[in-house]
Amino acid sequence: MTRPHPTAPKRGDIQGLRAVAVLLVIFAHAGFPGFAGGFIGVDVFFVISGFLITGLLLKEVDRTGRVSITGFYSRRARRILPAATLVLVATMAVVALSESLTRITSTATDARWSAVFLANVRFAREGTDYFADAEPSVFQHYWSLAVEEQFYVVWPLLILLLAARMSRRALAVVLGTITLASLAWSVHLTASDPIAAYFSSFARAHELAIGGLLAIVGDRLRKWPKPLPGVIGVLGLLGLAVATITIDAQTPFPGWQALVPVLATGALIAAGDGEMPGVGRLLALRPLQWLGDMSFSLYLWHWPVLILGERHLDWSTWVRTPALLVITLALSALTHRFVEVPFQHGRLPLSKGRPALALWPIALVTVLLASGLAVGHGERAIAEREQAARDWFDRNPTALVTADGKSTAKDVAKAVRWAERGAPLPPELDIEGLGDDVWNREYKCFATWKKDQHELCPVGDKEAEDVVVLWGDSHAAQWLPALDEVGREEGFRVVPLLKMSCGPYDVPQWLGQMPREVCEDYRAWARAQIDELDPAAVVLGARGLRSTRLVDGREREDLWSEGVRTTVADVATLTPQVKVLADNATRTSSASDCLTQPDADQATCLSPKAGPEVDSNPLTVEAIADTGADFVDIGPLVCTDTTCPLVVGDQVVYFDEDHITVTWARTVATDFGKLLALRL
Repeated sequence: MTRPHPTAPKRGDIQGLRAVAVLLVIFAHAGFPGFAGGFIGVDVFFVISGFLITGLLLKEVDRTGRVSITGFYSRRARRILPAATLVLVATMAVVALSESLTRITSTATDARWSAVFLANVRFAREGTDYFADAEPSVFQHYWSLAVEEQFYVVWPLLILLLAARMSRRALAVVLGTITLASLAWSVHLTASDPIAAYFSSFARAHELAIGGLLAIVGDRLRKWPKPLPGVIGVLGLLGLAVATITIDAQTPFPGWQALVPVLATGALIAAGDGEMPGVGRLLALRPLQWLGDMSFSLYLWHWPVLILGERHLDWSTWVRTPALLVITLALSALTHRFVEVPFQHGRLPLSKGRPALALWPIALVTVLLASGLAVGHGERAIAEREQAARDWFDRNPTALVTADGKSTAKDVAKAVRWAERGAPLPPELDIEGLGDDVWNREYKCFATWKKDQHELCPVGDKEAEDVVVLWGDSHAAQWLPALDEVGREEGFRVVPLLKMSCGPYDVPQWLGQMPREVCEDYRAWARAQIDELDPAAVVLGARGLRSTRLVDGREREDLWSEGVRTTVADVATLTPQVKVLADNATRTSSASDCLTQPDADQATCLSPKAGPEVDSNPLTVEAIADTGADFVDIGPLVCTDTTCPLVVGDQVVYFDEDHITVTWARTVATDFGKLLALRL
């Protein structure tokens, strides 16, 4: 995403390559068929950046015998900060005016991390899955800018220390060593922690370093026999095409797979500029030059425009996506013309020489102010809504349902009726504490995505002889607080066997963070624990049909039914009672997102009782029909026959899109125990 030095001659092929890179990224994010691997455009940018920046620094050393650190960072400030800050502030404003307080707050945090070029650290720490996050940050694409700027903290200093004192050959050896070390780390980390690897600066450093190596040996490449650059260019273009088509969200990345687009980009750079025949001349075509010139602005704008457009424009995809791309192009052209160019050519204050260094603190303060104002705006809107709700409930005191867990189905139905009559959200809801009202904040013994076993931590009546095992994924685990309460009241010990995103059933199921083998290994371990515990009952639960992968061309419904039947029949040989929990519906929006919308009420936070999870229940009933297991329909504890309320009385039922709160699980524990009907 780096812009070329204003005084350096532009290579037409590299400008065209920028256009190719940004188009790959945009087409991938826009969901164009055949461009699933278009995210490799970022890797193309990394190689280009390493090549150009290293070349400029080496020319400065040749010209002056040194590297001006202040000059380097003043140039970086002029090229990067104005456009990057504009997009941060403008996007923050749109989010503040159109989204929930939860999203405003999260977006403000992401903006601050982006402003200090640590977005990659932020997303790695949050466990953001670049390929699977259902509600990605509007600033998620700033991770690549962060990687570049972190690289440029070290790179000019390294050139300053080495280039003036060592030969180019020695510098190449140092750079080659960095390349190999980074590549080795990338391969290792991609296998062990793919999310961290994707955002890791050191796992990506070899991509920029390979560009740097090309800059060091660039003069020699120009001496190649004339047909050779053309052949290399064609191979490079083919390499990018192959990577775009064959790499997708399931590919371990970056790892060694990133070498395909990286080496292909290196080949295209090595092939030479537009004066040479072949691909170089193709890349120098005027339309690609135009797009290449504003590729930085295109990269900055495309992601927030696509994400916000998808959230707020209820149009057909065939209409919405072209419209959003036109908006992206218009915003990018304006930003390039009126922001990038004036700052690069010294036409605005702080756009010449060392004074441009002041842009660093100015940009940071601007983002901090914008994000603070956005959060303040959202908080004021919620405060006004809560006051209006107090006034409404003063006039309608009978509308506040009091859930006692003894007639849950009636309480849920009453909550739906009042919601449909226009009841506001109760003003005393503990929205801030919702993030802590989660089963895994209190119950610590479970397997995360990478683990295939865990410590056994009994709950319920820990001294009781009778044992009840709860085995499943997070959709089983959400009922652990209720089962814990029932165990204490009825006198049995509860042993949780729980693994994130890994149901107990013999169904092909895995996520990007969890290889299939890890889930299967956990299932084998859990079964062995059940065999050893000899429980009086086993309660099974899983998220129905979600994350069920298609194998051997079979339908996921068939895979689900067969897996449930096989597992339940097997568990029935280990215990006299098997209880199979139904699954609850997934909401159409997250709980905190709905509750913090300025205009939200109980009706806007209703969700239909529908989706794959609900569809899985009749399949499960049929699958266990001849196994002797009992199906436990927990649906009435959460929804009516058609509708799921988010709020019942002054309690929140869900803490996210698909898991119930600990508070609600404990509230309905008595009714949950009646539905289980354990015989001990």
